[in-house]
Amino acid sequence: MMFRCTGPRAGGLGTAPSPRHILSRHAIPAFSPRVCASSWRVLCGLVVMVLVLCHAATGHARRAEAVWGEGQVSKTRAQAQGEAFTNAVTDEALDILRAPLSEARRAALREYLATITGEVVRGYSEAGMTQVQGGTRLAVDVDVNRDMLKERLRQVGAYYTAEEPVAMVLQLSGATPEVAERVTRLQLLYGVEQRAGASVRLALRPQNKAWYGTLDSPEGSTSADGASVDDAWRTLWAWYFSHRQVAGAASGQQAVLRVSGWLTADSVEAFDRALHDWDRALQSAQLQEVTMRSGGLVATWKLVLVNRVELDRRLDEYLAPRKLTREVSQ
Repeated sequence: MMFRCTGPRAGGLGTAPSPRHILSRHAIPAFSPRVCASSWRVLCGLVVMVLVLCHAATGHARRAEAVWGEGQVSKTRAQAQGEAFTNAVTDEALDILRAPLSEARRAALREYLATITGEVVRGYSEAGMTQVQGGTRLAVDVDVNRDMLKERLRQVGAYYTAEEPVAMVLQLSGATPEVAERVTRLQLLYGVEQRAGASVRLALRPQNKAWYGTLDSPEGSTSADGASVDDAWRTLWAWYFSHRQVAGAASGQQAVLRVSGWLTADSVEAFDRALHDWDRALQSAQLQEVTMRSGGLVATWKLVLVNRVELDRRLDEYLAPRKLTREVSQ
C-alpha cells in the first residue's frame, strides 16, 4: 500500500511535532507554508501507520460458551474450551456464508470445522465461568482468522454452494456401507448433489487398498488417489473449486474501487474492515493507495468480485449516508 501527499514540496525539515501532539489537534495552526507542508507530511505518515497497523491487527473476536461437567458433552474444562472454539468458528463460518443451511448440513460443516480450529483460531481470552445446573459454563472470546476460514470454506466448496448446490453424476464402486455413508456426509459438507445429466461427473473406486477417483467438468478433468475415500474426494473437489475460482477471476471480475471524501484515516480503516465482511459481494479486497486531496482522503482498493449487483447495493448503502463518492472500474 502506498500513501502520497499531494502539494508543493517544502524546503527544510523543521521540527516534527510528536504523534500525540498532532493527533490531539483539531486543526492545523497557521504555520508558515514550509512548516505547514512539513506538518502535513508528518500527519500523512501517521495516518498510513494507523491504517497499516489497524488493518494488520484486525481480528474477529466472537463470544462462545460451553458447559463442562458430568453428564455434559465436555467432561473437562479443556474439552469445554475446545467446544467453545468450535462454536465460535462455526458461528463465524455461518456469518461468512450468510445462507440458510439445513440442520444436516450445519452438522456436517461443524464436524469439519472442529478439525481446523487450530488453524483458524489466532487467540482467545476467557471471559469467565459460572455455575449452572449440571456443570460449569465457560465463556471465551475467540479471535478467528476470518480470511483463513474463508479459504478453508472455499476449499470444501461451502463458500460457493451455500445458496446453490453443484449438481453431479456420481459413480461409486466397491464401497462398503460405511464408505457410502461417508460419501453422503461429504456431499452435505461440499454442497454437491446427485442429479441425472449433470455436467460434472465424479467416479470413485477402491484400488490397491487405496481409493482412486476422476472428475470431469466443463472446467476440465482431473484424477486423484488417496489412502481413504476422503483423501481422493478432497483432492478432486479442491481442484474443481480452485479452477472455478480462477476462471471467475479471469472472466473480468476484477475491479478497482476508488472512494473520495474521507475525513479521517479511521473511517477509511473502518470501511476497509467492512469490505472484508461483504462475502456475498467480494471474494477479496486489498487496499492499494490512500492520497490526500483538498476535499479529503481518497482511497483505492483492488477487488475480486463475486456479485457486482450486490456490491453496488452495499456501496450505496454504506457510502451515500456519509456523503462519499465512489467509482468502480473494471
